[in-house]
Amino acid sequence: MRRRSRLNRKLRGPGAKNQPKMGEIEMKTTKFVLVLVLILALTLVVPALAKGPPEGKGPGGGGHEPGGTNNLSVPTIMIGGGFTGVTCPGGLIYPTGTPLTGFEYDPAAYFFVQGVHAWQAECTTAEFATATAEWGDNLGGDAKLKVGKPIRVELGLFDDMGQQMQGFNVIKLEPSELDRVSAYGTAASTDDSGLTWYATAETLPVRVFDAGVTFSVKNVATGEYAVAEGTNPTAEINATGKVVYGYNLRVSAAGEYEITFVIPNVDITGVDVGTYTTDPIGPDTVTLIINVVAGGG
Repeated sequence: MRRRSRLNRKLRGPGAKNQPKMGEIEMKTTKFVLVLVLILALTLVVPALAKGPPEGKGPGGGGHEPGGTNNLSVPTIMIGGGFTGVTCPGGLIYPTGTPLTGFEYDPAAYFFVQGVHAWQAECTTAEFATATAEWGDNLGGDAKLKVGKPIRVELGLFDDMGQQMQGFNVIKLEPSELDRVSAYGTAASTDDSGLTWYATAETLPVRVFDAGVTFSVKNVATGEYAVAEGTNPTAEINATGKVVYGYNLRVSAAGEYEITFVIPNVDITGVDVGTYTTDPIGPDTVTLIINVVAGGG
């Protein structure tokens, strides 16, 4: 109380009318604190906004650690690595919970859905495998590949030793939607009581994943690399639950480009299109030449 009375006397003394009142002091202090907080917030937010897309996520991106966003639905042999969320070696894990219905594919049918329910195909590990290779449909078919437009490079490896393993057949549930937008799922059935739902496992072609795979893309005419040798492609479990290698390629000049995958721990015995080399001491390679035309934006 003494301190306050002395302050009041000071404010009421000579020149008091030029002195701010206590309420005015508190208001100015509050405003100053608010401005300071705003400035500090801007210094944190602006640099974050200026960073742009994460590395490898922009045009021509690729090459990150294997992820497990989708359920592994196709049985797989894994060499030298694995995927987040996948237990390998591991047996079948059946989906549980209540399936969903009302999808365009069959509005009356029920499905266990990627991103909603969890399941896993059989998975095993190995040090070595034998496999055939298949390129993405857009590369081996008659699709127009254009300068400046994203070109999806994909490669899948299929066991060639006759392994018998089981998984779940996953289909696109919204055919009219873009692949990246549609829901995907595996059929659900119910028992006679109508109270219990289950999925049916099937024997499916076994995929192979080699964590040591690298690739490159070279302009045939100039010899310059659009993607340097030794680059790691993105290894992913796609929406249908298959393990694939992928990369989003963009090139700035028309012409032929040679795509080569180097596969160190797998004996390649065939490829659907293009060529392959096999070496007793490794590594084996698969190669495809694509033609990119002008007309992109």
